[in-house]
Amino acid sequence: MPMQFELIYGYIHCRGRTAYSAGYVDTAEEAEAWVRQHECGTAPAMKIPPGDPVRSCLAAYCPFKRQKPWFSFRAHSD
Repeated sequence: MPMQFELIYGYIHCRGRTAYSAGYVDTAEEAEAWVRQHECGTAPAMKIPPGDPVRSCLAAYCPFKRQKPWFSFRAHSD
């Protein structure tokens, strides 16, 4: 069974943590490189999805409104 790695990113909010899929790669090395590139800022910035809680947070000065996303990956088998 071939193994793939799901690229994930998300945000931590006052309402909890979100996670979104950014696609799949075939090797752990590719996934690690993707994470590194995003953490170093050398990859294009991820857009906040329309349904993300940061867009509907009613707190005027919520410290979570201006943050960088977290990046990771997880193994996924077909």
